[in-house]
Amino acid sequence: MTRGSRRLLSALLVAAVSLGFLLPAAAQAARDVAGELRKERGRLLEMKEREEKTALELTEALREEKRSKGRVGEMQARLTRQRSLLSRIDRKISALNKRLEGTEKAVRELEAAHGQARTDLQRAEVVAFAGQRAEAGDPWYPSARERERHFMRVYLAADAEGVARITRARERKEEELSGLERQVAVTERKMAREKKVGDTLLSRQEEERRRLADIEREKKRKEKELKSLRAKIARMESVVSRVERQVKERERRARKAAAGGSAAREPAETPRRFASLSGGLSAPLAGKVVTRFGRQHDTTFDVTIENRGVEIEAPSGASVMSVGQGEVAFAGTVSGFGNVLIVQHGGGLFSVYGRLEAFLVKQGETVKKRTVVGRLPGSPSGKSVLYLELRAGGTAIDPTSVIPLDS
Repeated sequence: MTRGSRRLLSALLVAAVSLGFLLPAAAQAARDVAGELRKERGRLLEMKEREEKTALELTEALREEKRSKGRVGEMQARLTRQRSLLSRIDRKISALNKRLEGTEKAVRELEAAHGQARTDLQRAEVVAFAGQRAEAGDPWYPSARERERHFMRVYLAADAEGVARITRARERKEEELSGLERQVAVTERKMAREKKVGDTLLSRQEEERRRLADIEREKKRKEKELKSLRAKIARMESVVSRVERQVKERERRARKAAAGGSAAREPAETPRRFASLSGGLSAPLAGKVVTRFGRQHDTTFDVTIENRGVEIEAPSGASVMSVGQGEVAFAGTVSGFGNVLIVQHGGGLFSVYGRLEAFLVKQGETVKKRTVVGRLPGSPSGKSVLYLELRAGGTAIDPTSVIPLDS
């Protein structure tokens, strides 16, 4: 074998040995990076799924809570921010996928090159050692140990340069991976904050939904009560108006009879004021006014009720007295007010007592101021309510304006 062919075989052997050592390390480093990128992609996909679930829940909550007063806009803005964050995560995942594909391609190329290098190395070894055996008897030809040392020095020089390149490539990959990890950490912290905000928002939505449902139920109950109360007031108004007409007719007939049956039309008695009633007025019982006279507006449900009288809370079973002297014009029941007593005081003045348990006077009986006319019913709470209404000339007036009542 000539000296030139031996040099060629030596160079091939060195190159094959270098590739045999360098390519496996580079391929392993690339596989490690690819594995890290796969894990990173998995974490981002999980984060995306959680955010998509949160976004779906927020969307559903927004559809169900459109009636929530003034809060839908804020919820929509939060949902928009969540979707924007999901879009950014999608872009990051797409970029990572591209990089992962490139790394996997590089790994495949390195593995292919490593396989080819191993094949070339095996061929070079066969040729080199065949030449070594052919020249074994030449005293000027270096020994096998010297050739090995020579090959090792060449290999080590090439290996040092290859290691340096791999080290630099590894440092770049590690720096890049560190940057990705920092980005993922920042994204995870931001996602945690957004999730916390989303949870708080959902909790507030649930509270608002419950509050609105409670308000709606209470409003329906109030509307039902209001309808019932208005019907009760209308029934009481009908009874009192009828009694007023009957009393007015009796007074007209009495005046006509007193005038000797004259056919001339007698002028009706001029309506008086309660302040001019002989003997004055007194409270029907000791108690506290719990429902006031006149228009009462409920700001929560935006409804108004017209009260023709007042309600006085007093101990159960308490005696009820006439507020002034007069005559019992009516003693009976009125739906919604129970037992009702009406006393006419003359001159178009009437006092009405409702929710009595029993009457202690009869219709047509004359009563004086503070005469006990009835009794309040018993109650497990120990408290009952008296309805009191005063009327002058067919018009209801505020009892607290003419009678000292504790309010």
